[in-house]
Amino acid sequence: MKNYNKFWIVFSLIVVFSAGFIGGILFEKHLIDKKVEKRVKKRSSVRFPSLEMMAKELSLTPEQEEQIREIFKNNEERFKNLRKNIDDRLSSIRSQLKNEIKNVLTDEQIFKFEAMIEKYISQRKKEMEKRKKHPGNHRKDKGEKR
Repeated sequence: MKNYNKFWIVFSLIVVFSAGFIGGILFEKHLIDKKVEKRVKKRSSVRFPSLEMMAKELSLTPEQEEQIREIFKNNEERFKNLRKNIDDRLSSIRSQLKNEIKNVLTDEQIFKFEAMIEKYISQRKKEMEKRKKHPGNHRKDKGEKR
């Protein structure tokens, strides 16, 4: 009788373990992977096709590849100019914003406000350095979930 009970206990544990294992695999495959797939689709659909993608899908000739490479180079310069223009305009707006805020504050508050701004700028620089060293990990540093 003892062996009979041991057999059923061991058999039950094996069945429960197996069911949990298989359930976990199915759960991951059908639910978690689909969520990741959706996120990847969202990001990848926004990007402009690369030269490699175009060459493969459009069967570009070497001459066409070179011409498109040159087009990318020319537009890269346009994008750099646009970013610089935007950065300059943002800098101007930030300066105006700070001056308008300072007009409302007392001398003591202005001193604290400037220290607050310097602290913020310092933190942003550290954040940017982290991003350059470890691209792709900046969201984890902020505690964001993706």
